[in-house]
Amino acid sequence: MAKSEKTWSLREIDQARGDSKGTAFLAFKQLKDSFDEGRDYYYLSASQDAREIESLRKAGRIYETTVNAILLTEGGYSAILDYLDG
Repeated sequence: MAKSEKTWSLREIDQARGDSKGTAFLAFKQLKDSFDEGRDYYYLSASQDAREIESLRKAGRIYETTVNAILLTEGGYSAILDYLDG
C-alpha cells in the first residue's frame, strides 16, 4: 500500500457524513465490482495485515469490531460519496 497516499476508512466516511454504521460498507459492496483493488481501495487482511489493522483500530479509524479492513483511495472515496449522494 502506498503509505503516503491519503486513504479513508469506511468508519471515517460514516462519521463524516453522520451516517449510521455500515452505510459506507453497503455502498462499497454495491460498487465493488467497478473498483480496482490497489487503485480505488486497499484490502487489509486480518491474517496478513494484523499489525496495521490494530494501528488503525487504536487510532479510531476503523470500528472496534472490524476484522478485515478496507481503505479507500481518493477515487474510491469520491465514488462512494457520489453513490451515497446520488
